[in-house]
Amino acid sequence: MRGVNKVILIGNATRAAELRHTGTGKAVSNIRLATNRVVNGHETTQFHTVVCWDKLAEITSQYVKKGEPLYVEGRLDYRTFEDGDGIERGAVEIVASDVQFLSRRRGTAESDTPEVSAVLTDDVSSDDVPF
Repeated sequence: MRGVNKVILIGNATRAAELRHTGTGKAVSNIRLATNRVVNGHETTQFHTVVCWDKLAEITSQYVKKGEPLYVEGRLDYRTFEDGDGIERGAVEIVASDVQFLSRRRGTAESDTPEVSAVLTDDVSSDDVPF
């Protein structure tokens, strides 16, 4: 049986997207996304790391700014890495397949903020991850 790994988030970018390139030249950007929910009458905030690849990375790095409301669709990914002290650490990330800008910033033309989607392939190896 085939499983389902799908994540949909709506939240605000906590900072501008950061663009980097892997050793093989693939574009990758990171977005920190804050989501809010109410638990027992108290609002709590969670912070998520969203990873975008290739063209999606290039576009999000150009347009995602701090405070930008975003719709993100993708898959949950868990990876491990070794920190500077040689200790193995884990990271949970959302690998984005679609990013939508939910509002336009004042003073920009409608065509300035694109609708962004990408077809994800699973050809990203651990050698391509720059961090």
